[in-house]
Amino acid sequence: MCALVLVASFAARLPAQSGKALKIVDATVSQIEDGQPLGSGTLIPGETAYFSFQVENYKVGPNGEVRLTGHVQAFDPNGTPINAPDEIVIGTTLSQEDKEWKPKLRSQAQVPPIAPAGVYIVRYDVTDGQTHAKASGETKFNVAGPNIAPSSELVIRNLGFYRAQDEETPLAVAAYRSGDMVWVKFNIVGYKYGEQNAIDVSYDVAVSASDGRQLFARENAAVEKNQAFYPQPWVPGIFNLTLQSSTKPGSYLLTITAHDAIGNQTASAKAPFKVE
Repeated sequence: MCALVLVASFAARLPAQSGKALKIVDATVSQIEDGQPLGSGTLIPGETAYFSFQVENYKVGPNGEVRLTGHVQAFDPNGTPINAPDEIVIGTTLSQEDKEWKPKLRSQAQVPPIAPAGVYIVRYDVTDGQTHAKASGETKFNVAGPNIAPSSELVIRNLGFYRAQDEETPLAVAAYRSGDMVWVKFNIVGYKYGEQNAIDVSYDVAVSASDGRQLFARENAAVEKNQAFYPQPWVPGIFNLTLQSSTKPGSYLLTITAHDAIGNQTASAKAPFKVE
């Protein structure tokens, strides 16, 4: 009889039956687990977003039991999920010393290495397994990086010449000297996806003189073939050509031909450059 009296007293003192609606509080996105809120800060593609929230007004059972199940998923600016839904389960028993405890649910999602810039959304919910009450919400975080315009068909965008691999701004005038290294960057978009967002994209490179003579050609200069949960929105291309010391001054034409094996598509882009 004493034991029953003690249990009843204990349950009455826990925050079990408040009658208030299940509530999510302190939803936070940060750069490290349990770190400071990201706020107006930004992540970059490839970084991990750490997410957490706490729960109030959950039921505590007669013996102090707590049963909560949460779900978290992140989406890019176009509404495409960047990770599979994450399920977090909390099943525990509280003691009297824990009566002010707020369960904390944690999750994380890596921003894909190739992903658009913009506002990403984290959607989350929690269900109380004892009352079946549910609460949900969403929060946002910013990702900095490039934005490459999509296309309904295969196309090469942003073809440019550069002095060095790490330069971000293309040359206003593509002019080099004999012996220089020519860096070229571009993006391929508009390819089709296979099963599990598979892609199979390659490109050829060719250089011709002003009279049309082909001076250099390489098929399958690079191949991007993979599959992933997140559909890769574009394929970045980058390569270099070294001009021989015997290269004569004049005008030259670079031709890049992209191939989409899954969509059976081909697209080309041409860009002139000079050797002075």
